[in-house]
Amino acid sequence: MTETNAEATQPVEGEEERELTPQERLDQLDEEAEIAADFVEGMLDLLSLPGDIEIVVREEQALVNINEVGSGLLIGRRGATLDALQELVRCATQRKTERRSHVRVDVEGYRERQLEKLREKCRDAIAEVREHGEPVRLEPMDPYERKMMHDVVAKAGGVTSTSEGNEPRRRVVIHPAED
Repeated sequence: MTETNAEATQPVEGEEERELTPQERLDQLDEEAEIAADFVEGMLDLLSLPGDIEIVVREEQALVNINEVGSGLLIGRRGATLDALQELVRCATQRKTERRSHVRVDVEGYRERQLEKLREKCRDAIAEVREHGEPVRLEPMDPYERKMMHDVVAKAGGVTSTSEGNEPRRRVVIHPAED
C-alpha cells in the first residue's frame, strides 16, 4: 500500500509533531466535531433549512451527519455541494484549531452509500485482478475513500494496492500479489 495513514495525520504548518495518546486524539476529534457541528448548524440557520446534526467520533476521524434536511440541496449533483460544504467545514475547523481537520461531513447517509458502492466496485476489481492477473485502476477518489479501498484490498489477500496520480485525479490501483 503506497498511501499511508501518515498522509492523513500530517500537521498543519507550525504544529508540533509529537505522538498523541489515544485519549488526546479522541479529545481533539471531539473538539473538531463540535466546531464543525456549530459551523454546519449556523449555515443551516442562514439557509433556513431544517436538519438534525449527529456527531460520531471514531479512532481516526469524526463524522458530522446532517439528517432530516428533506432535500438534496446540501448534496448537489454527484455530491458536488457536499464536497464544497466539506471544504468549508475543513477550513473553519482548521482556522479555529490551527491543525489539520479530521472531520467528515455527510448528509442523510449519502457519503456512506457512495462508500459502499465504491467498496463493491473494489471487490469486483479484486475478483478481476485475481482472474486475469492484470492491474485494475479504480476511479479517482478523495484520500479517505482511497484509504477505505486500500483497507478492503488489504483484507482480501492475493492482491495489493497502490495510489497513483495527482489530486483530484488520484486513484487506487489493484495489483496481483507478488509470490
